[in-house]
This record gives sequence, C-alpha cells and structure tokens, in this order.
Amino acid sequence: MPFTRISISRESFDDQRQAVSEILQQCLETHFDVPPGDCFQMFEAYSPQQKVFDNDYPNLSKARSNAGLLFHIFAGKPRNHSQKRAFFQALCQNLEQKIAVRPEDVMVIIQFNDAEDWSFSSGLSMKDMMIGDMQ
Repeated sequence: MPFTRISISRESFDDQRQAVSEILQQCLETHFDVPPGDCFQMFEAYSPQQKVFDNDYPNLSKARSNAGLLFHIFAGKPRNHSQKRAFFQALCQNLEQKIAVRPEDVMVIIQFNDAEDWSFSSGLSMKDMMIGDMQ
C-alpha cells in the first residue's frame, strides 16, 4: 500500500492530473505488486519559482525541462531491483505514449518503511492493527 506524492507543474496540472494518476496506479498494480484499487496519491502543483533542479545533474539525465514530474513513493513492503526497474520503465513509457511526457522529465524516488511507521486513523499504527487482529 504505497502512498505517492506527485509534484507537477501548475501549467500541466489541469490537463494531466487524471491521466498521471491512472497511469501511475496501473504501473503500481502491474509492476510493483500493489493490489487493485489500493490507491493513495497526493498531487502538489508547483509554480516555476518553487522548483530548483539541476536540469543536467551529473550526466544522470538528459536535459530535463521545467515541466517535470516528481513521484515520491512511500512503500511498506520492499521490492527487488527487477520490480523497481520494470516499474520505472513502464511509468516512463506510459507517460510518454499516453500524454507525451518526456522520459527525461520523470523523476522517481522510492522510500521504504515499516508497518509501525503508518497510521491511517485513530492513532493506531498498522503494526498495532495487525497485532490487534491476532489477539
């Protein structure tokens, strides 16, 4: 059950938000072992003044534009390198094919954590809830 924070330019937000959401969810379900409908996304629309990126960061990207997308994924269950690579590639390919987002403009950060780091409501961690189910 990952949670994804998606940073998108204000200029692209209205036209691309729905498609980006659907593409991300489909890629998570297909390549990242996420159950259907397990969707937690938060969009942040930024103005050009709010983004300071090195568009040519030491040869790791090919001249990003100012219209980039940043996906910061918080996930509880670790994934292996092959799963992550397949997810990265599918996300870029689908964004490019379906809404013409350049692969160079897609940045993804995945951060793993434990069940005790998540609380969905009522002040209970996921770990507390799982322990409660066993009692």
